[in-house]
Amino acid sequence: DGFAPTPATDADALLACAAQAAAQHGRAFPPRPVPPLEVVHGSALPGDAPDRIRPSEKEELLRAAAEAAFAFDARVRSVEVAYQDRVRRTAVATSEGVLAVQASALVGLRVAVTLAAGSGLVTAYAVAGGPGGFGRFFAARPEDVAREAVERARRRAEAQPVAPGAGPVVLAAGWGGVWLHEAVGHLLEADVLAGSPLAGRLGTRVAIPDVTLVDDPTHPDGRATYAFDDEGVPATRTTLIDGGVLRAALTDRRHASSTPSTGNGRRQDYRHRPFPRMSNLLLLGGTASPEDLLAGVQEGLYVTAVGHGVVRPGIGFAVDVLDGFRIERGRLGAPVAGVRLIGSGPGMLAVLDGIGTDFRLDPARGVCEKQGQVVPVSVGMPAVRVRAMQAVPVDAE
Repeated sequence: DGFAPTPATDADALLACAAQAAAQHGRAFPPRPVPPLEVVHGSALPGDAPDRIRPSEKEELLRAAAEAAFAFDARVRSVEVAYQDRVRRTAVATSEGVLAVQASALVGLRVAVTLAAGSGLVTAYAVAGGPGGFGRFFAARPEDVAREAVERARRRAEAQPVAPGAGPVVLAAGWGGVWLHEAVGHLLEADVLAGSPLAGRLGTRVAIPDVTLVDDPTHPDGRATYAFDDEGVPATRTTLIDGGVLRAALTDRRHASSTPSTGNGRRQDYRHRPFPRMSNLLLLGGTASPEDLLAGVQEGLYVTAVGHGVVRPGIGFAVDVLDGFRIERGRLGAPVAGVRLIGSGPGMLAVLDGIGTDFRLDPARGVCEKQGQVVPVSVGMPAVRVRAMQAVPVDAE
């Protein structure tokens, strides 16, 4: 197929752009009649969309968070507060005669604090926000975000190092699911699958029967929720792993074969070619209580918050631990810091041995970079226990 962008929307520019894309095939295409366009509307912007909010209201949000952080602990030496928002309006016309129109908004607040700890300093941060309008900050108040950042910094001040090695890891519900995004989700994008360790394994068991993994761009609170993907294909919930059995991959129009696209053709903006991308990746709830998952570990790690993640298909993934504790005889022990979890996707699925009932999606964070394009994503999961995951001190690289 061919691809060409243009910043103009007049008829001459669009025709020239189409001709440029067609020329990439190396052969001419005969003209054909254009069907009348059927306009289909997806999501619309809320009344409190961020582009309708006065700058002074956003400034007040920043000020409230900074003042609260300083007030919570006299050891706080500096506070950095960042606010961001995004409004996106798209219209995708297809050769089938459909014009899909939709809009979306994201808002976010990040509070980072630096706290005096003994003879040094520690820094920690917390975030809030998600899809929708400015009203999100009435539910997740800036003062609450500041408090969470300060409390996390206090724990880091008391944290102990972790020796390298493999052992049991329990990851808390919510954003902890980023390890699945990195370790498994990318391997199930159709343009990656053929060269991944999961190639040729559709229909085979890859995890315990409790594992059901879905990609759902229709989830009401996801950062990557849409009615149509960036190729105008209606959004659908795709079950990737069902009861531990690998069932499907994520496709766009180019990579769909005998079945229609799953509606995962996504792009950063009109200047980029779409290709298969995750949206809201969700590990559905299991049967164990979070307390039972902890109780089953004699010595290991409990991870309450993770940060940056990265994957190299065929090699493995890495996820940084922002906040966590030792597990000692089934109970939480001292806080830990400076830890990175590494492993391979199929390998981690094989040792995933417990899934909680406390499913939670984290709407406040999540962007994914692939082939130079950045798009918003969400992850959600209940607490999970992995029988053996490699922990590496960050400064040991």
